[in-house]
Amino acid sequence: MTQRAFAFSPAVAAQRTEPPDSLDFFPTPPWATRAFVQHVALPILGARICDTVLEPACGEGHMAEPLAETFYSVAASDIHPYGYGGVADFLLDAPAGFDPADWIITNPPFNAAVAFAWTALGMARRGVALLVRTQWLHTDERYQLFSRRAPSLIAYSVERIPMHRGRWEPEGSSATDYCWVCWSRDLAPRAPVWIPPGQRKALTRPGDAARFARPAAAPLLEPGE
Repeated sequence: MTQRAFAFSPAVAAQRTEPPDSLDFFPTPPWATRAFVQHVALPILGARICDTVLEPACGEGHMAEPLAETFYSVAASDIHPYGYGGVADFLLDAPAGFDPADWIITNPPFNAAVAFAWTALGMARRGVALLVRTQWLHTDERYQLFSRRAPSLIAYSVERIPMHRGRWEPEGSSATDYCWVCWSRDLAPRAPVWIPPGQRKALTRPGDAARFARPAAAPLLEPGE
């Protein structure tokens, strides 16, 4: 069913060091992506397992790999060579530097998320989904985006999604709230939905820790710290 464009390398992940300019790398727990696919992308947005997906801020593959468990093809890239996917600047190289995709699904850098949204909306054939902090919904810049391109759906995660700089912590915790801001060419704007609790327990797989986690090398930092 799935066709991975790139392979995950735990050895490379274990050796990776955070770049000195701090590229806002906060890996998405695999279960959070699976919850989005199961509760939002397939049943509400109308995504299909035969669709192609682009993940343009892939980091070490924490979101791309779970997406590839469902979708036919997932292409992954990042501006920094994390050891997974291709190396490309989504904002400078798009669209010519990327193959067409049905969906663009990503956890974008917080400070560049608006630019990611505009770029993705001009490229994706079927839709876009961005995982962002709920506070991202505010400010004049987001108002300009939403007033011109109203999201089809905002899906709030009832369960908090722990994200920490530079690595995924399987037992990590968080005080930060997240939501998925989604645009679908086949779905008119509708009321928000809530991804139900219990997804971390239900959708974490036995091999996830060995596949995605790596030894601690620095204190845990959440986005904005």
